[in-house]
Amino acid sequence: MVKKVILLVSLTIFLIADFNSSCVKCHQEKKVSLRKTFMNALLVYGGKDNFKAGLFFYCKNPNPESSVMDEDFIKKFLPLQPVQIDDEMLLKLIDEYWEKYKIQGKLK
Repeated sequence: MVKKVILLVSLTIFLIADFNSSCVKCHQEKKVSLRKTFMNALLVYGGKDNFKAGLFFYCKNPNPESSVMDEDFIKKFLPLQPVQIDDEMLLKLIDEYWEKYKIQGKLK
């Protein structure tokens, strides 16, 4: 039981650290709010599964037509390069992003 708890805590720390270094760092450098990006994507994609699939596609194939950001953002930051993260890790990072910024279950 203790080994399982240690493994779970280690995995959580690894994912958070990777989310911070892979996603947060780049967004901060570009002064692009992860929360605003999340809300824009949620408006466009509508729900969890579409959000995750749309974000995955965009990260691998960024282009103006698939961006959820406004025209000023697109003019300033595109063309973006596809992320250089393997698919499995990208899916985990997107899961972390969803859990960090989702509203459901956080309102009281």
